[in-house]
Amino acid sequence: MVSRIKIPAIQEVYFKNLFSVLSSDRGSRIFGKQSFLFSIREFQVEKPILSAWFDKWKTEPGKLYECAEPDANQEVVLLLVSALLCEVDLHPEITRSVLLMAAKFDIPNNFIHHLFSNRQQYLSEKSIAKRAGMLKTAYRNLDKEGKVRPEKAGRDESKFYIANQVTPEGLDELQRLLMAYWLGCHVAIDGPPGVGKTRCVLEAGDILGLNIYTKTCSRRTTESHIISYPVLDVRDGASCTAHVNGPLVCAMIEPGIFYGDEFNLLKEDVQKRLNSTFDERESIDRNDGVIIRAQPGFWGIISYNPSQNLASRDLEDSIADRFVHMNFGRWHPDFRAYVARRKSRSASQPVSGSHERLLSLQWRGISPAKKGFYVGTSHDEEIAWTDFFSGRPVHEEPAYRYQVYDPNSMLKKNDPDLEKMLLDIERSAVQENDLPRLISRFTDLLYSLSQTGKSPLMKKIGLSELVKEEDLELLQLHESSARIEVMALKHYDYLCRKGWNRYLAQSYAVHLVVDQVCYGQYRNKKLRNHTVYELVVSIAKAMKLFSDVRKFNTQLGSQEFAKAK
Repeated sequence: MVSRIKIPAIQEVYFKNLFSVLSSDRGSRIFGKQSFLFSIREFQVEKPILSAWFDKWKTEPGKLYECAEPDANQEVVLLLVSALLCEVDLHPEITRSVLLMAAKFDIPNNFIHHLFSNRQQYLSEKSIAKRAGMLKTAYRNLDKEGKVRPEKAGRDESKFYIANQVTPEGLDELQRLLMAYWLGCHVAIDGPPGVGKTRCVLEAGDILGLNIYTKTCSRRTTESHIISYPVLDVRDGASCTAHVNGPLVCAMIEPGIFYGDEFNLLKEDVQKRLNSTFDERESIDRNDGVIIRAQPGFWGIISYNPSQNLASRDLEDSIADRFVHMNFGRWHPDFRAYVARRKSRSASQPVSGSHERLLSLQWRGISPAKKGFYVGTSHDEEIAWTDFFSGRPVHEEPAYRYQVYDPNSMLKKNDPDLEKMLLDIERSAVQENDLPRLISRFTDLLYSLSQTGKSPLMKKIGLSELVKEEDLELLQLHESSARIEVMALKHYDYLCRKGWNRYLAQSYAVHLVVDQVCYGQYRNKKLRNHTVYELVVSIAKAMKLFSDVRKFNTQLGSQEFAKAK
């Protein structure tokens, strides 16, 4: 395939088939497509030769051409797919043409769907030919059913994962994602570009061994691009209409992960169309009327960059209500410099010891089979592992390990003051049966403020001056619901069962509610002296729903602390 057959020998067949495939989208010009422009740039075909090929193609437009050497035909298909991955939106007829070509040369349609659904995974390679080599590797990794086997996480220095989005309670983004998956909660991630939203989703899929079906959304994206689209088919000699599953339905059936990138760019009616997939119904009616039910293990993740346009919303409210929300902040300058330096080195060039000491990084591990989180301590190049929640020693190596960077956790392990503080705050945790009522009162207070600008509870919790200082007529929030509070309490119960400090479990559950009502552009909107997020946090602290301590230590599980409990 790519490694054995010279590309110049198949260029004519490649370009003629590219013309045929792109002409399927009759509403656009072939020569304006990114895949065509990138192909011209990479293969540097002279204009007279390209014109001659185009003139020959026009005599039989739409025809699929074959190479003289049979093995080269699969290479042409992979090169075509490699080029088409550059397109932001693929017309369903273009996808149909590629599927027909792939079937003709014995490439499973499941594999082609996988490539289009996981385009971000391959677009890190800019060369069409080299990217086709990556597709070839994936093709070799097909199982008997035509599905790509997930590769195990590697130890390549340039690809090694460092978590950096750490909550005040000490949970990093991988722990939060996996915990949400195990609890059956779909996740929405918002944050500025370049802070690792897509990367952490890919990493979570790798840890869980799930295929990811990606759709990068835009204003042109319709429900057909996501759910299914019709194609003409021939059955028993008669023409009929068949439906090809989109990335969402593929993920529901497999089951796998549906990842909707830039999800806020979808029109509101398209977002609403997907509601039934992400709530208790766990199903969607395909565009031909067939009801598709999600298999156990299906997971939905969406991400977006918060909009700067205050006249529009990031997510339609009903779809936002169905996700646990995670906010990713901008990287610390030291961490950004560290990542840039580390990635600039080749895999064969190890990171120097002096460079490794630029940041204080902590080892963490995950065992998906046991649903366990672990903390590692290095001793003479050996790592001793303890349970993240209880601090008890773990004698088995975690299936997946990574590092975490948290510049705000300055307290050290075995700090007596820290252990005393943790014991003290646990005593102030509310009773398990009282927490749902307090969260409901908290969200009801927020609703009153957003609707009328006042609430009698503000005086009772000592924040009457805050009402006078801030312009609460500008306060806008996503209204909380029972669905949101159920997801928060699921996380609280899970953390308590794991033996974690009850106050930290309570604090994390309340932070989930705060992030939910303040998602996206709601979060940083300025009132007068405070942002919406700062106001909501102040109210939660006044109600003693979580501690006023600015940052908890991420290393909570020392043996001494475990014994003290």
